[in-house]
Amino acid sequence: MPCSTCGAANACPIRQTQLSSSTPTLPNGLNGILNVNKPGGMTSHDVVAAIRRAAHTQRVGHAGTLDPMATGVLLICLGTGTRVAEFLTDHDKRYRARIRLGIETDSYDADGAIVAQTSVHTSRDHVAAALQTFVGKISQLPPAYSAIKKDGVPLYKLARAGVAIETEPRSIEIYSIALQSAELPDVEIDVHCSKGTYIRSLAHDLGAALGCGAHLTALTRTASGTFALADAIPLDQLRRAFAEGYAEQFLIPIDEAVLQYEAIILDAASVKAIQQGKPFICGREFTTPRLRVYSTSGDFIALLERGHTSDEWKPKKVFIV
Repeated sequence: MPCSTCGAANACPIRQTQLSSSTPTLPNGLNGILNVNKPGGMTSHDVVAAIRRAAHTQRVGHAGTLDPMATGVLLICLGTGTRVAEFLTDHDKRYRARIRLGIETDSYDADGAIVAQTSVHTSRDHVAAALQTFVGKISQLPPAYSAIKKDGVPLYKLARAGVAIETEPRSIEIYSIALQSAELPDVEIDVHCSKGTYIRSLAHDLGAALGCGAHLTALTRTASGTFALADAIPLDQLRRAFAEGYAEQFLIPIDEAVLQYEAIILDAASVKAIQQGKPFICGREFTTPRLRVYSTSGDFIALLERGHTSDEWKPKKVFIV
């Protein structure tokens, strides 16, 4: 459809902007994202189940699995927020990890059974040098004890059943590794990496590179995209907030998941057309493959993606209809 402001197909005067998040909580329930500080000893699904019970809704999901041993940032999506989980999962991640050299386990972490033990003869400098060999785009083998599915069954279930598992290598990227301490045989590192990176595998591979074996003993996710541990809310605090009726104050608007995309403000007629699934024609150049759409009142309406032509944008997800 042509630009509803000027009627032209190839020139769009509608103001482009980077709006602050303003997605309202809809009348039919709580909608948004929770930055949860996951406690150790719980699976990501356990946290989802806890939020479901606390919020009295089934429409809850998570973005980016954390192992039971791990703590830190776990993004939980409620209501309409579940529709942006895929974009949250795509975000880069940051971790603080502690690794024990000299001991290998079948799960690559402290929850597994010891399969090999070796004396450690290395130095801080050797550890630092070995870590840097993993920086960049690399191929990584996920652990056999992982949530990756084979024929619909999680690998960890097959591994526990004694089935021999051969995992497929994955292309990941490690942007940086900083060695924080090396009180051997324990090593502590900060890692900035792409989605899909297994820090357990990194620990295992570091042990192999040093010739002594290793496993992960502690892990905290310190950030997922722009969502930081400093802003994460403990699960017990969220439970109390739901019980006492003030959980809404911790909800993050759903457009925070897609702020990497450019934004446009559209008038009522254009918004209505998009809500009806019609494409939007705009002659303005955009650098991102998707666009956030807001109404003139600041409501986050939809996410558009490029159509068949450079000036055509089609609704990918409509959040307010």
